[in-house]
Amino acid sequence: MDKYQQLNGKTIFLTGACGGLGSALALQLSRQNVNLIISDKNSKALDRLCDELVKRDCPEPVIYPMNLIGATPNDYIKLAKQLETHFKKLDGLIHTAVEFSSLSPFILYEASRWLKEMQVNVNSPIFLTQALLPLLLKAKGHIIFTLDDLNLTAKAYWGQYGVGKAAISQFAKILGQECENQGVTVSTLTPPPMPTALRAKVWPSEDASKLSKPTEVANLYLDILSTAP
Repeated sequence: MDKYQQLNGKTIFLTGACGGLGSALALQLSRQNVNLIISDKNSKALDRLCDELVKRDCPEPVIYPMNLIGATPNDYIKLAKQLETHFKKLDGLIHTAVEFSSLSPFILYEASRWLKEMQVNVNSPIFLTQALLPLLLKAKGHIIFTLDDLNLTAKAYWGQYGVGKAAISQFAKILGQECENQGVTVSTLTPPPMPTALRAKVWPSEDASKLSKPTEVANLYLDILSTAP
């Protein structure tokens, strides 16, 4: 018996779908025949991901290009209305989108970079969640925020990325308490080290063969989704 069979037919929205983790998640979710909405800032990469999923005999996902850097709360409300029209409810929201340039001493951190990273790493997941929460409440769905090793990212040079992950961790705790009696489950997941483009910016000489495969890490998300009450 497939331990993920209860995901069949669920509607799930995935941000950062074209990243190393996001694309692996898209594949693993599609294999469970979910109604998948994939979102990313790169529309061409979304098209390629869609083609790849169809080529693997997976259901064709819904593509929703969205650049979180310039997105506003009104954009998320518009998205929510479209999802309600087509799907009525939302069973899962998975946040994997991230903005990170490099490790930098704060004295050299440009304000424009900080604000851009704050928008993608903190403001966008928060307000996207707020807009989609009514649909998640209808389905008694599940929200998953992707974190990082908070002990590591609290150290020197991690800048907004470190601040942002700590902020999302705290926000998830607050939201989880607010939703615990309403049927929506809020989770956080800290993936093990993977050979992604983000990690290569910090450890460019690392032996990637010793890291976890994104497809294996993706199953950790499916474990959470499939055990949600």
